[in-house]
Amino acid sequence: MPQKSKRQVHSTAISYAFLRKRGLESEHFSGSSEGGFDVDTTDSSQERSSKFQDKITGDDMSDLFEHCKLRCPVKYLSVLVYMTLRKFGVSWINCDNFLRQMGAFTVETSHKWTEVFISGDLDEFQGENHGGRYFSEFYDFFPELEDAAKQYTLERCSEKSASFTVVDLAKFIDKKFYETTNIIKDPESPLIRSLSSCRLDLRRWGARYNKNSQRPYFEGHERIDVVDHLQQFINYFLDRKDFYYTVTDDDKPLWKLSTQTPPCILIFHDESTFKSGEVSAKRWFFGEEAPFHSKRRGRSNMVSDFLVQHNSGPFFSLSQSEYEKALAKHPQLDGDLLVNHFSFLNPMLMRFSCVFFQLIQI
Repeated sequence: MPQKSKRQVHSTAISYAFLRKRGLESEHFSGSSEGGFDVDTTDSSQERSSKFQDKITGDDMSDLFEHCKLRCPVKYLSVLVYMTLRKFGVSWINCDNFLRQMGAFTVETSHKWTEVFISGDLDEFQGENHGGRYFSEFYDFFPELEDAAKQYTLERCSEKSASFTVVDLAKFIDKKFYETTNIIKDPESPLIRSLSSCRLDLRRWGARYNKNSQRPYFEGHERIDVVDHLQQFINYFLDRKDFYYTVTDDDKPLWKLSTQTPPCILIFHDESTFKSGEVSAKRWFFGEEAPFHSKRRGRSNMVSDFLVQHNSGPFFSLSQSEYEKALAKHPQLDGDLLVNHFSFLNPMLMRFSCVFFQLIQI
């Protein structure tokens, strides 16, 4: 599509602003009568509710339904009323009688289109709409914004983190709109595209809001090649267990010396991962593919622990005389014992140096 000139872009923005203002004024006019009635504050809320229910008749609801049909397709209204009735536990037969009385779809038809809407197939749900009034859509004026919004949605839904929300999409469209039209945004003006409209956009593009359950995170761990590699890795250490300095599994662990030559020392690395942020029970998905599972929105904070010489260690400690002997041979033991992440092997060497003076006493 060729790029529009500044005159065309400005004309389009003015046209859309006029239509948007007209729609807002129409909604304001239709709802402004709410504040025009004075409610009798002397009656209790229960009495007002009882009197109000007596005023509602089936003919009034039918007339209002016919009035709504002039601005909205019958399908949308029928599905909305049917979903509301079923949500509050109204039976199937009573729903059918009520829908027929108002002139809506039958309960069978309403149920069918409700299942289509819940399944996320918005294209099929919007097809073959009879009745209602047509209004120019936002993307009819700015088709390039729809393409950019789709691409943005695809990229955000492909991320591992579940941080993408409808608010992010609304802010993105709002930013792109003012960049395209070269209009300075008023800080107090609302978003150019409402959250409800953006939510419908996502469903119309094929996105769905489902549970953020574990998906590909554990997939593939039972593959034959993975199992064979894991078995080979474990057998390597089991076959060479006599070469290592190990510790017993007793309540009071004891060192087990290597019986083969050359002796080997295993370096133990404790990698504990903590999550920060809120748990995201659901997230947006785009298409049939899903990113790797991430339980939380926050970043992972990993705490790495290498075993170093310290008198609070769980495996051994040196007495004062043993430590003096170790210090005489290795003066560097009297230095800083803090872990330096750029040279973490030094504390490991210091620990192994102390192990020697503990083992010679056995």
